[in-house]
Amino acid sequence: MTYTSLVYDTLPVPAEPAVLSCYVIGPDTATVDQAIYVPWRNCRLEFAYAVTTKAEGNVNAVALVFELDAASGTEIGGITVAQNSSVGDIDEISFTAGTTAYDARNHLDRGNTSRDAINIQTTSAGTTGWEGMVYMYFVRDDG
Repeated sequence: MTYTSLVYDTLPVPAEPAVLSCYVIGPDTATVDQAIYVPWRNCRLEFAYAVTTKAEGNVNAVALVFELDAASGTEIGGITVAQNSSVGDIDEISFTAGTTAYDARNHLDRGNTSRDAINIQTTSAGTTGWEGMVYMYFVRDDG
């Protein structure tokens, strides 16, 4: 016999805002994609920020681009970590303007394979490898 727990979607997120965090390691002189899976149903990415835990070495700024579901997906927004940022510096997301970007961050759902992840594309051109914590805040979607 196999046990399967019941999951009720009485709330799309456990509390508002629900916070999802991940550790991002920027590559040396390259771009890397990291899919972060959304564990809830029917939610919207409302806010995000990054905290530097390893400085990039005063070479170049670091770009964190948030995309819907996959590398080269619809762009949701981005965080720019300034050149010479220090450990502990906080940088906030700037959402891409327009309804396409808004739609990309709305209606996220763990049960929909085309809307169940946010890809973070990290570009560290010429740096010594930035690292940081990214925090994403989710609320119920618009319906």
